[in-house]
Amino acid sequence: MRIKFLSVILSFLLMSIAISSCLDSDENYEYSSDATIRAFGIDSITKGVYYKFTIDQLKREIYNVDSLPMGADSILKRILIDTLTVTGWVTSGLNDTIFNMNDSVDLSTETGGITLKVHAADGITTREYKIWVNVHTQDPDSLIWREMPSLPASPASGKQRSVVLNEDLLVYTSTTTAYRTSVSNPNFESIQWGNLIISGLPSDTKLTSIINFNNRLYTTAESGKAFYSDNGTNWEEMDMQGMYMVTFLAGIPADEVTGSENMLTGIFAKDGKNFFCAKSAGETTWKEGEEVPSDFPLKEIYSTVFTNASGIKQTVVVGNVEETVEATIPWFSKDGLVWADMSTPTDFSCPAMKNPAIMYYGSQFHMMGGEFKTIYSSLAGIAWNESADKFRYASEKVIIKGDEDEEETIEYESLFEGKGDYSLAIDKNHYIWIVWNQDGSVWRGRLNKLGFKQQ
Repeated sequence: MRIKFLSVILSFLLMSIAISSCLDSDENYEYSSDATIRAFGIDSITKGVYYKFTIDQLKREIYNVDSLPMGADSILKRILIDTLTVTGWVTSGLNDTIFNMNDSVDLSTETGGITLKVHAADGITTREYKIWVNVHTQDPDSLIWREMPSLPASPASGKQRSVVLNEDLLVYTSTTTAYRTSVSNPNFESIQWGNLIISGLPSDTKLTSIINFNNRLYTTAESGKAFYSDNGTNWEEMDMQGMYMVTFLAGIPADEVTGSENMLTGIFAKDGKNFFCAKSAGETTWKEGEEVPSDFPLKEIYSTVFTNASGIKQTVVVGNVEETVEATIPWFSKDGLVWADMSTPTDFSCPAMKNPAIMYYGSQFHMMGGEFKTIYSSLAGIAWNESADKFRYASEKVIIKGDEDEEETIEYESLFEGKGDYSLAIDKNHYIWIVWNQDGSVWRGRLNKLGFKQQ
């Protein structure tokens, strides 16, 4: 029963007294000792949005698991508790005054919440509950960057590749050297680079072709040979059964809807033409796919995975192409043998970028690369637009003074603009790592909401 008014409580007590007086004194009656809050809720925050509250009966705490949006404190300063289910009555304050649900309360983070005392029907048992509301202190839709410790030395070849293997981020700067740091601890202060001595890779290895598939690294060489490594340090040549491998593309994840297995995909050359190929982790024989279109990317390939509207997982890739193009066009596949482009009318295409990287991140596709002025985003990977102001590269705030009758304007200039070649990887904590060839500098960014604790 909800207790809203003092009259309800008085009526309850008077009725109890009246009934007791009419009964024979030899009969004993016990009144409930239940002093628990069975249900709790507050008024809607914005546009009819209600937040679920958890009642911890052991700790006697009531709180919301999903934090309210940043800035909600202004609403919480005066808000109604619209759900409060008990079997007795409720008091609050130092004087234990009867709690009236028609009166607003201050649940803002400044006050730290309120305490309510529940009185059981027996008039003896009481239980106090601490009530507070969790509110985000960060804008969930902002991409926040931090400069990390630089590599001990800049890439010697001008080309490098970043890849996550198990708990480590590996940055390959040559065929003999790589640098490693742990991503198991997301704290900035814990980042340290260790030097790895690489063995088993020939001098003509295509560093930018290194990919991770099933916790094993793969790469190719200009000679058409292919190599793999389980630890990132020691590499071994693969038995390609006479196939000339141009490059590995990506991994195709297993899919319960289609029943497909994990597939390693790539491109091989035969009779002067390029063809797609794929094989599962347990197979030794590669399946041959369609001929590779002339506008399909062959170098500096980046991939991402998303689940389409039908619940089917698809792998999407972008990269550098051999011919001049006016737009950066992603390609997708479900099996690695057949790839289709995600082309779109010019007005909605992503501008041509040198060394583009694609990611399905925060429920959207994002494209980075080129001159690193602007990030482009898309809901489905087809229609692209400049990203929201909150989702941008690390930037410097610039105030532009207006004329006499004009107000000042604020612009943000990318700190990444013009830094040249790079490599990018995303770790298990949803951090985006960018390593620059020019000076070995390293930046790490993450969308705030992807760092919030998942309940």
